[in-house]
Amino acid sequence: MVPIENVYEQIRAFAADAGARKVVLFGSRAKGVNRPKSDIDLAVAGCPDFNRLEQNLQDNLWSLLKVDVINLDEPISSSLRAEIERSGKVLYEKI
Repeated sequence: MVPIENVYEQIRAFAADAGARKVVLFGSRAKGVNRPKSDIDLAVAGCPDFNRLEQNLQDNLWSLLKVDVINLDEPISSSLRAEIERSGKVLYEKI
């Protein structure tokens, strides 16, 4: 199995390529309670080409792990937004 940090590096590269401002890991992996095959939950902000980023992540990482991606620039439930803010870990942030 590919080390998770290598997967995170791929995510960072795709985020930079799509012009994302920020990518936050949330869910079980951010909390450190994941299993080896747990999915990767990502929240993306400020991405002018969100659809391309989401498609690149799905196309390139599906054989490693399932990836769920949400767009923070779109309406989401307040409870989900609160969870992301409370327990999320920033994987990528454009400087």
